[in-house]
Amino acid sequence: MTSSPASGNALVVGLSKALLVSGVVFFLGIVLIPNAGRNCPSPSSDLASVAKSSGATSAPTNMSHVIFGIVGSEGAWHHRRAYVESWWRPNVTRGYLLLDKEPTGDLLPWSPQSPPYKISYNITEVVQMTKHVDARVARMVHGISEIVGNAGEGVRWVVMGDDDSIFMVENILELIARYDHTKFFYIGGHSEFVLSNFWFSFNQAFGGAGIVLSYPLAKALSDGIMGCLKRYSRFTSADKTTMSCVADLGVNISPHGGFHQVNFPYFSFL
Repeated sequence: MTSSPASGNALVVGLSKALLVSGVVFFLGIVLIPNAGRNCPSPSSDLASVAKSSGATSAPTNMSHVIFGIVGSEGAWHHRRAYVESWWRPNVTRGYLLLDKEPTGDLLPWSPQSPPYKISYNITEVVQMTKHVDARVARMVHGISEIVGNAGEGVRWVVMGDDDSIFMVENILELIARYDHTKFFYIGGHSEFVLSNFWFSFNQAFGGAGIVLSYPLAKALSDGIMGCLKRYSRFTSADKTTMSCVADLGVNISPHGGFHQVNFPYFSFL
């Protein structure tokens, strides 16, 4: 005996209705049954746990938590120091100017309006150990390690710049306060000359405008700086080398439009 198509359709419709009613009952049971016997955290406890994990419960970031590393040369500092002295605040901002050699001439006695200086680590040794093709690049990248090594207590952020970089320190402070300093962050801006981004990378922070590193990331870079310089010993750009070392740690740029680097390319016309 075979069933008719009509009876088959009726069976399908009946099963569908039964499944629909069961689903509705199950849903209402989940939603409407009181939560007394459950271990679900309240919304307030959820927010508290997020804040705790993000470091938001710690003291607000202030200027004492930031160290600036300025990489320059003795020769250029004679006419570039006004750039940095325009924003440096003696006894307020922390950091060092890394020079390639001891200051001479009109730089002595050392101006109290300038950052305290240190002489860069023996770059000849760094180049010999890493086989780097460009001592200037090696010195600039190795400078991150030297600033970290002199950071002292309480540092949350490392800001690296050139000897003609100008920082609005309140803006820097306002920006980094948005981020969790206990995690890896690489913050900076693109070049405002589009071809520079194309030639180097759109994932690169351009150092002339400044590069901001959370201290844990800067420390990780510092610990592996020699290996980084070995891996990228053929690079002739300090910013590209830094970006590549950061990428090796699994970190990408957090771009911010407030960093302005303007390149003035030189074109030779025949």
